[in-house]
Amino acid sequence: MAGEKTFPVEILTLQKSCLRETVRFVIAPGQEGVFEILPGHAPFVFALKPGVVRLHLTDNQDRYIAVGGGFLIVQPTQTTVLARSAERPEEIDKARAERAKERAETRLANKDGAIDVARATAALQRALARLKVASYGQSVI
Repeated sequence: MAGEKTFPVEILTLQKSCLRETVRFVIAPGQEGVFEILPGHAPFVFALKPGVVRLHLTDNQDRYIAVGGGFLIVQPTQTTVLARSAERPEEIDKARAERAKERAETRLANKDGAIDVARATAALQRALARLKVASYGQSVI
């Protein structure tokens, strides 16, 4: 479409550059709730919690990335996600993510004072995000 508003997005971790795309919008899991970034958004830094980042591409396809928390930085010329971890659907080992979910749920159910509740909750959020992204499969990419 002529005159269509888009912007570049890059998702990075310490280990890799996970993705570089031109998008119409981004929806991400912020510490204060889910938020949407559109073209022309004011410069800002958002804290991310573990969850799913949705990127709406210029061909009207959606791409989903599981992130393990981090920051989303909006700049005038680019939006960047600096994530602790980032995985595409085809990179996720579903069985491993399911085991991590079960471990985290068990820890949270058996609160005996010896567990770190915040850490177990974050592990559960990461596992759920990975399972959700894995369910989208390779067909959306």
